[in-house]
Amino acid sequence: MPAVSGAKRWNRLDTDERRSQILEVAQRLFSQRPYGQVSTIEIADAAGVTRGLVHHYFGTKRQLYLEAVRELVRLPIGELFDSMVALTTGGRVLSWEESVEAWMDLVEQNREPWLLAIDAGETGQDQTMHEILFQVRDRTASQVMLVLGLDDEHHPEIRSLVLAYGRFAEEVTREWLDRRRISREQARTFLLGSLPLMVEHLLPEALRPPFRPAAREG
Repeated sequence: MPAVSGAKRWNRLDTDERRSQILEVAQRLFSQRPYGQVSTIEIADAAGVTRGLVHHYFGTKRQLYLEAVRELVRLPIGELFDSMVALTTGGRVLSWEESVEAWMDLVEQNREPWLLAIDAGETGQDQTMHEILFQVRDRTASQVMLVLGLDDEHHPEIRSLVLAYGRFAEEVTREWLDRRRISREQARTFLLGSLPLMVEHLLPEALRPPFRPAAREG
């Protein structure tokens, strides 16, 4: 029997496309407003699907949020973390100054996703979220050490220092891009000068053998 002329045809997206569509909308909405102000109903409406389909693909809203942040880490926008100080041009590792400048450009161009990603671990005691962000921060620390020629093989304190600097850098970007209490140039000064200062002056002190008072006779 021939098809009826003018009959509507339902164009269905395949599973991966539909899932990606929902995830993209969730990332955008979570980037614009705090977690508690975004509902799965709003996400479903914006994605053109039912709320049930959102839960079918992602389970709870919390699980969707975790996946949104995980994808921000994994996808090009999330690679802001991985690119923090290991950006390369033509196979050449950038200098520390070039790396900080390039990283700040990337963060500024992707302000909302960046703030969502660094704020994600602050929304409670979700262990999964903390593990996601720690893995990213640990990879970033490795890249920082590569640029500065640091080796933590014999001194794990070096990695601890660089990880602490990473959290400092995140807070500087909040002050610059979110709270607007410092300018880009001020943020650059903090980011560019603080880690070399810590490496040159604080690290040698931290690696110095601890003082032990002489044993008392008798």
